[in-house]
Amino acid sequence: MRFATSILAAAFVGSIALAQPPAQAPMIKQDTARKVAEHTFVILDDNVGMVPNVGIVIGERGTLIVDTGLGERNGAIVLGEARKLGAHPKFYLTATHFHPEHDLGAIAFPDDAEMVRWRVQQTEGEEQGAQMIERFSSFSAANAELLEGARFRPVDTLFDDEVRLDLGGVHVRVKGVGPNHTRGDTVMFVEEDRVLFTGDVVMAVFPAVNAQAASIDKWIANMTELEALNPAVVVPAHGRLGDVGTIRRYREYLSAVRDETRAAKRAGRSVEEAQQALSSTLAQRFADLAPATGQATGRINAAIQAAYREAP
Repeated sequence: MRFATSILAAAFVGSIALAQPPAQAPMIKQDTARKVAEHTFVILDDNVGMVPNVGIVIGERGTLIVDTGLGERNGAIVLGEARKLGAHPKFYLTATHFHPEHDLGAIAFPDDAEMVRWRVQQTEGEEQGAQMIERFSSFSAANAELLEGARFRPVDTLFDDEVRLDLGGVHVRVKGVGPNHTRGDTVMFVEEDRVLFTGDVVMAVFPAVNAQAASIDKWIANMTELEALNPAVVVPAHGRLGDVGTIRRYREYLSAVRDETRAAKRAGRSVEEAQQALSSTLAQRFADLAPATGQATGRINAAIQAAYREAP
């Protein structure tokens, strides 16, 4: 294994945010890759649950894949789509976090493909990966079939904090930023294209906060750092593409959650009282972040719980 330098510590306790079973088989669509910049292509999730937005970054000496799909069959689709785009046959594989729909297609890639993971994400997968595979398999018969025999691909490059990949004519910064949605949240910034893959750390809807483990303070710091990159395109784990304004809106929302939760705690309110007092008003103020289906208050309450835990 090769190791990058410097260390970013991350504390995590408890369970991850719940995923919802898909309404249809979670298969990545073929022949739908969209060019978003000179070197960068995206296969969007088409609003299908448990399908990620997949990234393909093609350089002169290598190709980076961001999120490989739920199981080997989806990974084989991603590999085929990359080859159709004329990808360099040296593949680097990354995942925005360890959940099965983001990481378990990696096994479909050739033996010489290089798996790149943040150390915290690797540890999280070792500790909770088998449990996640079992849990996701229980959601549907289609999931169970896709995840039969699934396993995490062994890591080749394990890094602390950040690593910079030179693909030839294009460079990608891969950086650990958790604990937010998970302990091992990782983002990828394509420097020349100004394309940022954010996973669940920035999306077009309210974030799925890990109430027991996420750091809202760290999340806000991440937003400040990512906003400074001034990305032209933000590719979230799921849903529609965004831009630097999407990051700015997340920073505004998370700052409001932190500040108002702290005020409630100082006033002597319990976490349940804070949630009751704040969730509806936050939902109204940030209505543009509401999901197309389902209630926003569950996600807001999880964020309040995380902020309350951190509040002095």
